[in-house]
Amino acid sequence: MTHLTSARRTWYVPAVLVAALAVFMAAPAYASAPGHGKPPREPAVQVSIGSPELDIATGQCAGAPITVQLTNPGEQAVYADATLSAPDDLVLQRTMISTYLPAGYTAKVSVPVMAPLETEPGTYPVKVSAGRSTATASIAVTATAPDPSGNLARSASKVSASSVHSGYPLCGAVDGDTDSEHWGTTGWNDGNSTIWPDWFELQWNQPQTVGRVALHTLNSTRYPVARYGLKDWDVQTLVDGQWKTIASVRGNSQGVVDTTFEPVQTNALRVLLLAGNGANDYSRIVELQAFAS
Repeated sequence: MTHLTSARRTWYVPAVLVAALAVFMAAPAYASAPGHGKPPREPAVQVSIGSPELDIATGQCAGAPITVQLTNPGEQAVYADATLSAPDDLVLQRTMISTYLPAGYTAKVSVPVMAPLETEPGTYPVKVSAGRSTATASIAVTATAPDPSGNLARSASKVSASSVHSGYPLCGAVDGDTDSEHWGTTGWNDGNSTIWPDWFELQWNQPQTVGRVALHTLNSTRYPVARYGLKDWDVQTLVDGQWKTIASVRGNSQGVVDTTFEPVQTNALRVLLLAGNGANDYSRIVELQAFAS
């Protein structure tokens, strides 16, 4: 107990209060002392876009990526989040990026952008934000022209499959490249070894007349069809909400198989894949084509 005496009365102050008051008086006064302020903050993450102007055509497989760059200009590592937004006319493969950024490091993330077939030609923005930092890409969209060869697969409004193997995307089977020697940069591979059946499907917004399907399965010098190609499959069209088999292939040993049938009108066509020729029993399509006749 400590006592303080004034002219009229004596005040008694607990010792612990005296100690606390001493610490308070000794602390630096950042807010009021000249030349002092709040401790400095780490610089915010900066966002930019590698090529802010991009040209794409309409269609699921006619898009292209933008490259989002996140830079940490500070001296401490941080975790960074960025959000992407676009008009409904565009489809972004992802709308969020989360990444670890060491001090002074720039992360580059590829984000595919697609315009559905019904998208009106024009220029559309894609905005990327990370905190207060923003960047905008300008996406110029043009209408997809009909394939000169009449290949309807190139104008499909939607492409889908039972599964996808990393590095062999859906669009690899409808990109116009029929060369098996390019396997790895073209073609689709399913994601489930030894599990059958698999399927690969084309859909159109408007009914199409289809009378011939050409399936290019894997058949290269390194990957011969006898070990890596497809062996058995059915060609099916969607009729009244049900899949109808219109042609079948069995015991295939060729790299390219043309299947013709009575022309039908349909909004969807698929190949139902039943067996491969070995080598882990994957389904492998280098290119799938569909024609009126």
